[in-house]
Amino acid sequence: MKKNKYDTFPFVHCHISGRPKGWIKSTQDLHSFGCFTAIDLFKSSREHKQDMPAMFVIPYERKNIAPRFKMFLEFGRKADIVHDTHPDKEMGIMHLVCCFTTAESKDMVGKTVSRMLTDTNAKGYTFISESWVVEQKKPYNYKKDGMPSDHPDKKEKLIVITSDPRQNIMTMKDIRENKLGKGIYRKTKAQNSMGRFSNLFNYEKQMATIH
Repeated sequence: MKKNKYDTFPFVHCHISGRPKGWIKSTQDLHSFGCFTAIDLFKSSREHKQDMPAMFVIPYERKNIAPRFKMFLEFGRKADIVHDTHPDKEMGIMHLVCCFTTAESKDMVGKTVSRMLTDTNAKGYTFISESWVVEQKKPYNYKKDGMPSDHPDKKEKLIVITSDPRQNIMTMKDIRENKLGKGIYRKTKAQNSMGRFSNLFNYEKQMATIH
């Protein structure tokens, strides 16, 4: 039976909170905000005994958005997917909640968020996810080693990745017995990938190398 294309639609909810201009001043500020958001999302998911969804956090100035994004907001409000609080504020902080079901849905997210970054003239964004990670000194080979979720040495992590056109910042925390443990903090140049959803400013160029 052929799968309906809507079965793989990955976007669940979009909440936009209005903030004064300059509320987030730097990529580091955005990463810190993303970390607090990730911790709150993790705790809330555990309290309600639900799987934690993935989320993109994209700050933008409302005056700089393109017509295509205005159309997204209009249709999203009508479909009750987009909720915008304090739309009178100069800055919008978009929280885009995703649920991945297939590799196809992940590809859809990569393309769509990349276009959103263009349509909002965003200077940076943060990706938040709970994920299985395999720590290896050598590069991970998906064809040989399989998916991390099936690997015997997998570890559950809370991942926060913030990207701008020049750099990536990552914080990764251990998850053990439904609690957050120690973490690591790392910075890289934009061209050094931190996964499928790092630096989507260059998504089309990365299509040949991401996994």
